[in-house]
Order: sequence, then structure tokens, then C-alpha cells
Amino acid sequence: MLKVAIVAGSMPYFSEEGKNIYKKACIDLKEVSKSLGFSLKVYPDFVMTEKKAMEIRKEIDSTGIDLLLIFHPTYISGDIIFELMKTRAYLGLWAATEPTKEGPLPLASFVCLNQNTSIAGHFFKNEKKKFKWFMGEVKSKYFFERFEVTVKVLNVIKELRDAKIAQLGSIAEGFRNMYYDQRDIYSALGVDIIKGIEIEDILKSSEKLNDKEVKSEFKRVSSQFSKILSDKEKILNSVKYFLAIKKICNDRNIKAVALDCASKLVPLKAMTGCLVNSLLNSEGITTGCEGDMLSTISSHILKMLSGKATAVSDMAAFDEDDQSLLLWHCGSAPMELASTEGVVCRNVYRSEFAKGTDLEDLGPITSLTYQNGPVTVFRLTGEADSFYYFTGKIFDNKKAWYGTRGWVGDLKFYKEPIEVIDLINTILVNNIQHHFPLVLDDVGDHLEELSYWLDLKKIKKNSWQRYLYN
Repeated sequence: MLKVAIVAGSMPYFSEEGKNIYKKACIDLKEVSKSLGFSLKVYPDFVMTEKKAMEIRKEIDSTGIDLLLIFHPTYISGDIIFELMKTRAYLGLWAATEPTKEGPLPLASFVCLNQNTSIAGHFFKNEKKKFKWFMGEVKSKYFFERFEVTVKVLNVIKELRDAKIAQLGSIAEGFRNMYYDQRDIYSALGVDIIKGIEIEDILKSSEKLNDKEVKSEFKRVSSQFSKILSDKEKILNSVKYFLAIKKICNDRNIKAVALDCASKLVPLKAMTGCLVNSLLNSEGITTGCEGDMLSTISSHILKMLSGKATAVSDMAAFDEDDQSLLLWHCGSAPMELASTEGVVCRNVYRSEFAKGTDLEDLGPITSLTYQNGPVTVFRLTGEADSFYYFTGKIFDNKKAWYGTRGWVGDLKFYKEPIEVIDLINTILVNNIQHHFPLVLDDVGDHLEELSYWLDLKKIKKNSWQRYLYN
């Protein structure tokens, strides 16, 4: 749980009303902590000296406070603010609304807010202190709407720190664009990548499962399909591999996995890992396809921000007539993402071209059309220090290849409308990897703030032209 502390400074000879405003703010914030899910430490007395500010700052750092809210019930000395700003915690600077509109200025709270946002940049110079400003009562527009986003984002960042995400097997053969350095990922995000769990280990573990548990899970999974066109033995094996991976994750506190679903399962078992991925994502264990670690972490961030299951897609087609993009993949999306048409369990598309070979019944997959509504696509790239995202709306009146798919219109790149050819060009010329993590929700506001606190760089928009340019 995110740990938040609130403290207030003051100077002599301002309105006594500041004390009442601060007291009410603390009471209201305590109530909000229950609904937003954070713990709150209140410092009830005004900080009047640098010495007291230093004592509080050291206590905040020693107790692991994540976010320090500095409330401005009156004007506060910049020296006191500087002492508090030395904290390792994230900072929120909160101004009160003046209790009167004429006569002597009662609090000079907003004036002080301006002073202190300036101190955060000017006095810390090369390492400008990050902060977010707030104003007004807890339920006001300039506090609650902004604070709610911050709490959710900082919770996600806190969960990422030292989260264990496992590489199951390796990156799929030939996917050189998915290479990563786990040291860079740890440096940028704090994610601890676990290696050494091989596909053969999972296969071996799956044979030791309780038969009753396997049969019960097989029955549950099978009942969710509107039609089954794949080999039932391979569905059963998928259930076993899902249960084996789930046990590994529970035993080792692993939050997400990048599963090599092709390099070993296809040659060893003549089957895909698509249904395994689908079941794991539905279970709450974020799972990325083909061993792609950065798309797995990106999917996990989307899941934490939205509270919803995620999927990984490819960019398979686009249509300039209606400015839409087809998000498609071979068939690994969780079943709860399906439209009312339901989910067909079938073989992967490549099996259609493998007649007369061992792979003519290569499966199983979840074939579905995504639900209509908002979608966010987000991916970390580079050395986990860069990212992009776009949003849109899925609609279902167009044909598409079977697998997991959805046509997306109303495209926006970083909240700005974008033509589909400009989005395509931006992705291609910026060397973006060909996996696109998605969630059926609009979490653009949260991704913007996440990038601020984590210092992530935005991939720049590159509009299409018939010529190349820098």
C-alpha cells in the first residue's frame, strides 16, 4: 500500500483560518485514503523552523513514506520548504483556497505555491525536484481529480520496484528485435527478471499435477468455448501447463511471465502456447507472447493501471478509407476480452498451410473479436527508457482473419488525433518492436503521469511523406 504523509508549514502574522483549513484537509484526506487505498501519516502541528522540518524529513525517509504532501495553510519560508524537499519521497505541493476575496490577503497560499514550485526547479538545478501541485479542498477539481491519478500511478511504480517477472524459456527463435538487457530494465523500472526456468521444466512439472484438479480445470475451460475445433488432448495439455506455471509463480512470488510459446512447444509437442497465455492472463498472471519481456512488462503496467486483463497483438493491416488499424494476433487473448460472438478454440492459422505434416493440427488458440469500446496500446521500448502509446475505439463491422483481433478507429497518439498512415510511419521509422500490448480501457492520463515520474522518453511522431527526412 502506498504510504502518504501530510505536513504543513507556516509563518507568523497570517490569518488563523489557515489552521481550520488544514485540519479539515487532513480529516477529508483520511476519508479519501479508504477509497483510494493508501495509508496516511498526519503531522498536525505547523512546522515553523528549519530544525523541525529536518526532523520530520528524516522521519519520513526512515519510515519509507512514498508521497509527501506539503500543505500551504499560509505562506511558508523557503528555507523550511527546502529542508522538506530534500526527502526521498515523491512530492505534492498543495495550496489552500483563500477564505476571503478582498481586504488583507489572509494566507498567501497560492503565492507560496508558486514560490515553492520554483524552488523545486531552481535550487535543485541539475536534479530538479519532481512534484505535482494541487489546490483547494479535497473534493475539488484541482485536488481530487489530479490526486486520484497520482495515487494509482505511484502505486504501480511501487509495485514495479523489485517485482519478479520471469523469462520462461527464451525469446522466440529469430525474434532479434525483442532483445533486452535486464540490467537496464532494473535500472529504469526496478523490475527483477528471473531466468533459468526452461520449458522442459514446466513440461516435467505438469506431469506431476493432481489428476482431479486437471480434469476439473479442463472442464471449466472447455465450457467457455462457443465451439471447439482443436484437438482436445492439446487443450488438456494446455490446461496442465497453465496450472504448472501458475504453481511456479505462486511459489516464487512471480507477478508476470514472458513465455516462449513457440520455440519448444511446437517441436516437442506440436502445439502452441496460445491457450496457456490466455488462461494465465485471465488468472491475473500477466503473460507476454513469444518470450517478449518488454511487452510483458508493458502489459503488466496496463493491467495494474486498469485492473483488467491484457493481451498482446500484432499490427496486421490498416485502412485509410475509415482511418482504422487492425490489431491481430494468432490467438492468445484472455477469453473475457471477447465480444458477444464468444470464443472459438481452434488451430493456429499456420496449420491451414501445413496439411499432411505434423503441424496440420497445430493449436489450440482462442479465436475471438475484441469487445467494442475504448482501447489503449502501450509499449516500453529502447532500453526500457522510452515508450509510446495510442488510444482508440474498437468496432466490429469489418472482416478480419481469425485469431484474436479488433479494428480500431478514432486513433489518438498521446491524446492528439492522428491519421492511420502517420501512426504506421511513426511505428516503422522509430524501430518499434512488432508486439503491441493492449487493454480494453483508456488509461492515457495515467500513462502520461507514469512517464513523468519514471523519466520515460516519448517516441516522437513522424508524419508520413513520400520522402525520407530526419
